[in-house]
Amino acid sequence: MFSSHQSLKRKTPCPGINREEFIEHLVEEYYTTTNVAQEQVTANLANFAYDPINWEYLKKKEAVQLFLELLRSNNDRLKLHGIAGLCNISLDHEISLHLSNSVNFKIIQELLLNSQNTEILLNCCTIIYQLLNNQQGERGDILYRDTVKRIQHINSQYKNNKRLANISELLLLDFCRRYEFTEEPAK
Repeated sequence: MFSSHQSLKRKTPCPGINREEFIEHLVEEYYTTTNVAQEQVTANLANFAYDPINWEYLKKKEAVQLFLELLRSNNDRLKLHGIAGLCNISLDHEISLHLSNSVNFKIIQELLLNSQNTEILLNCCTIIYQLLNNQQGERGDILYRDTVKRIQHINSQYKNNKRLANISELLLLDFCRRYEFTEEPAK
């Protein structure tokens, strides 16, 4: 699961793999390769985001911006890898602040409102929960009427998917019923 720098050094063979360089290579490879390879690259990057030891490397090599770009892709697998990577790294305080920025959050919100993919919805709901739970950004910047309605819809539509039902129920119980939500500002 999570590693320390010391345990990584013990596990890494003598010539070793420099994680920072490998992450940089993956980001570069995404921009210079075909769709199938892009899916493999972004899956690897999303997996790297799972371990806090990699977060600084991912931020430094602009993988977080890549994750946000992927959310606007036409490819559902790339969207899934982007939102999963953001979900994995969203516990980092700096990233959490970055994601709660209205421009970045709007991309996540659009994905939540428009996707039918249960894994994408699960990751979107998890990010929203983490942002609200950690009090990142203003509650009113996250709980627009459309967002709350979508979470309610997810909660009623996906009862058979325990993970999605549970996270949507937690959002509704912990945040949507306790507070009034706001109207989305006019565009």
